[in-house]
Amino acid sequence: MGKGACLIGNTIHKGNSSEAVVLTAYARAGFLVSLPFGGGSAYDLIVDTGIRLLKVQVKTGWHSKGCLLYKGRRRVRDLRQNGMRRYRADEVDFFAVYDPNTDDIFAVPPTAMGVDGCLRLEPVLNGQQKLIRWARDFTWEKHVADLQSEDYSN
Repeated sequence: MGKGACLIGNTIHKGNSSEAVVLTAYARAGFLVSLPFGGGSAYDLIVDTGIRLLKVQVKTGWHSKGCLLYKGRRRVRDLRQNGMRRYRADEVDFFAVYDPNTDDIFAVPPTAMGVDGCLRLEPVLNGQQKLIRWARDFTWEKHVADLQSEDYSN
C-alpha cells in the first residue's frame, strides 16, 4: 500500500485514517494517548506528556497552489447554531495536520492560523515573505522535540 492509499474513500474514512496515523505517531514518540468518549468533543485525542494533557484536533490536509490547506472550523448542532464555527481558544491545544500525499504531520497551535489553516510548502511567486505560515515551522519533529524538552521545573 503506497503513501496515502489508506485515505481513499469518504470524509469519515479519511478522518479516521488521519486520526490513526497521528495517534500512532504520538505513541511512537513515547506519549500516552487517550480518546474522548462519544462524538461531541472539539478534539480527537488527548495526549499525556507526563506533565500535562494536550487536546489535539486531527485534520486531513490537501494541497493547493503550493500550500497545505486544512479546515479550521468545527461542525456544531445546538439550539443557537447549526453549521460550522471556528474553534475557540479553550477547545484545542494543537491541530495535528496529516498530509496524506507525503505522510507528513504538522502540529499547529490555534493561535497560528486564521479561520482555516494554510501552511506554505513552496515559495510564493511574488517573493512575499511577511505573514506566511511556513510548514517547516510546524514540523512533527519540532513539535515532539518541543514537548520532550519543556522545562517543567517551574
